[in-house]
Amino acid sequence: MRGGRLRRGLKHMPGLASIYRAFGARWRRPRSARQSALQEHQCAPHKSRGGQPRTWLTCGQVVRGYVFPQFGGTSWYRFLRERCRPTPRRLALSLCSGDGAVERQLLKWGVCRACEGVDISPALVAWARGRARAEGVANVTYRVADVETMELTGNCYDLVVGWMGLHHLSHLRGMFARVRGALRRDGLFVVNEYVGPARFQMPSAQVELICEWLARLPPSLRVTASGEVRNGFRPPRPEEVAAEDPTEAISSDRILPELERQFEIVERVDYGGNLLQWVLLDITQNFQADNPEHQAWLERLFEAEREFLRQGAVSSDFTFVIARPKGNRGG
Repeated sequence: MRGGRLRRGLKHMPGLASIYRAFGARWRRPRSARQSALQEHQCAPHKSRGGQPRTWLTCGQVVRGYVFPQFGGTSWYRFLRERCRPTPRRLALSLCSGDGAVERQLLKWGVCRACEGVDISPALVAWARGRARAEGVANVTYRVADVETMELTGNCYDLVVGWMGLHHLSHLRGMFARVRGALRRDGLFVVNEYVGPARFQMPSAQVELICEWLARLPPSLRVTASGEVRNGFRPPRPEEVAAEDPTEAISSDRILPELERQFEIVERVDYGGNLLQWVLLDITQNFQADNPEHQAWLERLFEAEREFLRQGAVSSDFTFVIARPKGNRGG
């Protein structure tokens, strides 16, 4: 979806097309081998730089003000380093490594001594290698492979990371089984993921809340990067999602059940996103850090999401999990 056009089903829906396109451009990492011919165009690094859509997790104010407080006021990487005892881990594997940012941060924060990144896109692998050289990050390697089918060496890794790419995988059970076999005795599997409804088919109560808060926001805060004013919201239909990307959120609702089948959860932080990821999509640039009114609106949104999740009608759309293979008492 990076730089692409929505298919006919979305193209004629005012407001929805640009919002869904922006959401997909941030999260979509096609993993199917059948899409390889398309990836070179859609996943080329220059497509995601400069004009990258603004989402709730690319907004510093939201991450610092809402997400990181749920991790003790610290970043994901510091939180992980503090929990992954002993650290640093000797060798980590990052699945669906994309542009390589996660691997570089794991090394910079001292979570591991060496890291391997795997991605299906040759363009992104090349980009990741270049960024590692430019930033002077050593002990990181990248290779091109389809994580759905690749073999993993047994008893090899101290840490395996799945960071915002697993919800594109169809065969989670087999993938998780290979991860389990690849981990050393005290190895850990870390998942930071969208685990909400498959194909974004959220319940009506969630849709109503998103629409309610979009209507409340002043028009000046609802202007997208392209100059449109967001006036409403409708989640895309499953066939619309599949038409744009057959892998998008195809398995998101199965990640946690499959993980719990084979792994023991050591730590889990459900950090929301049910309201914020959709209301703030492509409009976070309007919220100025030095504007008290803007900050007040963000705080209202934060509290609205907390209250929605406290009611228990829905589960968190995003989660951070540290797990170990069942029966493994090391680590």
